[in-house]
Amino acid sequence: MPEQENYEIIPVTPIKRLQRRLERVEQGGALPQLQSLINQIIELIRSNQKIVNDVIRANTELRNEMSKIPPKMDELITSMKNFISLVEAAGKEEITAPSAESMKPLEEHLKKLVEQNERLLESNETVIGKLDVIGKKMKSGTPVSRIVSSYPGMKLRREVRR
Repeated sequence: MPEQENYEIIPVTPIKRLQRRLERVEQGGALPQLQSLINQIIELIRSNQKIVNDVIRANTELRNEMSKIPPKMDELITSMKNFISLVEAAGKEEITAPSAESMKPLEEHLKKLVEQNERLLESNETVIGKLDVIGKKMKSGTPVSRIVSSYPGMKLRREVRR
């Protein structure tokens, strides 16, 4: 059997529209999209170049600042050596014992302080003794007015309650 050919009837108008559309695309219909993509790529390249330039400038500034460090370190080392020599010299001077004459004023002041402390201790012991007596009298039931009258030099303070 000979091969049969099949025929189909279709309208020509949609095909013609597709042909015209294809011709427009081929003639430059995609050109604005392509041009937009190219512009975006160019903008990206420019921004990348700006970033690279900024990094190079920052690197150069950092190198300049780093080059200033060694001389400053030398200055610091020199200052530290001078300071250490001063501390050593001061330490050698302090090793010598102070003279007895230079210690006399300090000794006198210390004696006065000891005497004052002894007097304070005696007066505190006296006050403690009197307070013990007052405490015993209060526990035994002696009225406060009688206790106060037996110590004329004593002043009582009243607490103000709020």
